[in-house]
Amino acid sequence: MNPHGFPSRMTVGKMIELLGSKAGVSCGKFHYGSASGEPNGHADKVEAIRETLVRMGFSYDGKDFIYSSITGCPLQACIFMGPIYYQKLKHMVLDKMHTWGHGPKIALTRQPTEEKTRNGGLRVGKMERDCLIAYGASNLIYEQLMLSSDPFQVHVCEECGLLGHYSHKLKTRICSSCKTGDKIYTAMMPYACKLLIQELQSMNIVPRITPTEADKE
Repeated sequence: MNPHGFPSRMTVGKMIELLGSKAGVSCGKFHYGSASGEPNGHADKVEAIRETLVRMGFSYDGKDFIYSSITGCPLQACIFMGPIYYQKLKHMVLDKMHTWGHGPKIALTRQPTEEKTRNGGLRVGKMERDCLIAYGASNLIYEQLMLSSDPFQVHVCEECGLLGHYSHKLKTRICSSCKTGDKIYTAMMPYACKLLIQELQSMNIVPRITPTEADKE
């Protein structure tokens, strides 16, 4: 085990368990894996474990002087070793394999679902987006965050910058604010962005879209 993982994962009791099991095997008795001992006396503290190890001919700190099985020469450093109960987690590659071509989408945002259990896709989050920005992969970001996610066609008024709509009765595009359809152009944006704009408008916050010549095309 990598010793640097003990402080972050807070598994110092594993080291005490290893030391105690080594003393228990050497003297032929069970050891209760506790970090501070028990008031009823069933568990040994580290000081008692050290005394047992020294009495049985081992080092008090659990380190052993061993030889290399390849060269037969003694190793330069002592190795902290002993028997311990170890439970392996079953993470197989076959269980982790996941591909997604098309599948269900969330009704509110019209974006694909996330988790494998919901038959969703692999999410490109903020950190993945930052890595792609650092590599300059702008076309890939555009594809993953809009084209493969939730592209939506909106009608934007060039005069006021608000979203318009298409009137099936009049067969034309109309701006709800200007009440005209003279300067309305069609643009593509993620449906979640369009949803955010409408939710902000319901809170009396009016975001306005300023078009460029590329947007109008």
